[in-house]
Amino acid sequence: MKVVALLPALALVAACSQGAREEDQLTVHDVMVEQIDGNADPIWEITNTALDDTAAIDPARMTDEQWAEVEKRALGVKAGAATLAAMQKLVVIKAGEKISDQDVEGGSSPEKVQGHLDAAPDDFRQFAGVLEAHMGDLATAARNHDAAAATPLVDQLDGVCESCHLEFWYPEQKAVVESIRQKNGDDPTT
Repeated sequence: MKVVALLPALALVAACSQGAREEDQLTVHDVMVEQIDGNADPIWEITNTALDDTAAIDPARMTDEQWAEVEKRALGVKAGAATLAAMQKLVVIKAGEKISDQDVEGGSSPEKVQGHLDAAPDDFRQFAGVLEAHMGDLATAARNHDAAAATPLVDQLDGVCESCHLEFWYPEQKAVVESIRQKNGDDPTT
């Protein structure tokens, strides 16, 4: 009889702890906004000011502090990518939150993105691994003040990100982007 009386209390405790776990769970969107985008944008801001007439990073326009900041930010993106690659459960966003482009015409809803992730989670983790390796290479180039190595890595970063986004965030735009790339003879990942 006492066990039966405890069952509702145990159910309540279990429900509360489940809610807390969902609220505390790190989401793909959290990592993208805080770790990846939050570190990638400063890389472009720093290196864009150091470009020469051929769109290459001019080492004479980069200070030791700027190289150190690029390395730090590259390692930040790398850590975010490693987090994404290691996530056991890929959850796009917490309940009640919005992704950045969901209210924009042509933007994806969190449910659509979640469906894409659920359909190919290992592919997503592989894309994250590619980003992680790419950023490791950029961190090494920055540490060595190697503008020749850093230039294509910074230039390719947008394409590395976009390749994943076209698979999971807005795949309905993939054909349009691929058409433009072919027309321009442009592959941003090379």
